[in-house]
Amino acid sequence: PYDPPFYGPPYRGPVLPPALPDRMGNFDTIPPDAPEFQPAHLFGCARRTLDVWEWYLGHEVVWWHAEEHPRLELVSLVEWNNAQSGPGFVETGLEPNRYGQEQLFCLNFDIVAHEMGHAILFSELGVPDPAGLTGQFLAFHESFSDLVALVATLHFDSVIDRLLAQTDGNLYVLNLVSRIGPLSDLDQIRIADNRVTMADVAMLRLGADGHWIDPTGRHRNAHHLAQPLTGAIFDVLVDLYQDGLVSCGAIAADNDPRGWTHAEVEASLDWVHEASARAFAAFAEAFRAALVRARTLVGGAMAHVMRNADPDGLSFDTVAALFLLGLLEQGQRALLHDLIDTFLLRGIDPREALYGLAAHDHAEWAGLSYEQRAARVAGVRGPGPCGCARASAFHIARRLMPHTHRETAEP
Repeated sequence: PYDPPFYGPPYRGPVLPPALPDRMGNFDTIPPDAPEFQPAHLFGCARRTLDVWEWYLGHEVVWWHAEEHPRLELVSLVEWNNAQSGPGFVETGLEPNRYGQEQLFCLNFDIVAHEMGHAILFSELGVPDPAGLTGQFLAFHESFSDLVALVATLHFDSVIDRLLAQTDGNLYVLNLVSRIGPLSDLDQIRIADNRVTMADVAMLRLGADGHWIDPTGRHRNAHHLAQPLTGAIFDVLVDLYQDGLVSCGAIAADNDPRGWTHAEVEASLDWVHEASARAFAAFAEAFRAALVRARTLVGGAMAHVMRNADPDGLSFDTVAALFLLGLLEQGQRALLHDLIDTFLLRGIDPREALYGLAAHDHAEWAGLSYEQRAARVAGVRGPGPCGCARASAFHIARRLMPHTHRETAEP
């Protein structure tokens, strides 16, 4: 695997013959057992992810390493059970699943899109000053990279159709989209629909030497600290989806589990699923439209975060505030209090960053007119100076992201 700045692209070793298009310019005639299939598939996943997120961002992504590496080298197979993006490259390894079947990560859209998410985030946000780099910045990177993959996956019509058919329209059950990076029918890299709160990861922190400190002895890292933010935004996706279903009359308001406790949902799982299945059978197109709407709203809100977040001092609270501001800009002000509560349940509090009030003054917010709220919201901090022009700052941030082969790298 590459290990920048000590070893990186361009690769100058021996290569196999390239993947070639058919006379129409397409690569989909390459058989899956051909050696060219892997790089062609990797390119397709990477390009599709970039297309989706350039659409949300409203502009072409200029790689942070463009002066040194104007293109992104895609390496479809390294002998390593991980994947990584870095200056001028994305490379993928492989790992056996529980059945002993080797899973090539270049064939896993979620994994490729996650690594592309890192590349896009570095290019859009930059990095904080190395002295101020925090665990929450690194965890934000992992969370949003998972969500970049999740949202991009929902831009495949076939995935939407399979998801709704698998769940009967009930996204509260474990499903093919909430399972990020599936390796088998029972294995996945992570689950977006998790219940992790900030209290669960409160003792996890980034040490001064760049290593993660986990007093519980479970060797957790940025991926684990990311889970409350990922879970909250997935919950928002489901909230927006349910709101769309209720608004169009596809499900009755008393069949809507939003606002229920986990215990109430679990006690009613069978009943909720049966009600969802009946409604989905009658209003399949409404369910599809509600999911597309929710996906697009979440993608737009994430793009707002990418365009406006300040990497210096970045926290989950400010990320959540910017995310909610992105939803407000898309006309979702009626759901604001419910969505704030969704983050609060995870221990993430966007209120002070969102409207300049201390948490205990939340009641004051409820009494403000929409115009007064908008004036408060306008005070959210915009982008600030970052280490965008300093390659060393990016290398420092990258090297603190958990990849096992770097733990013994030369300092």
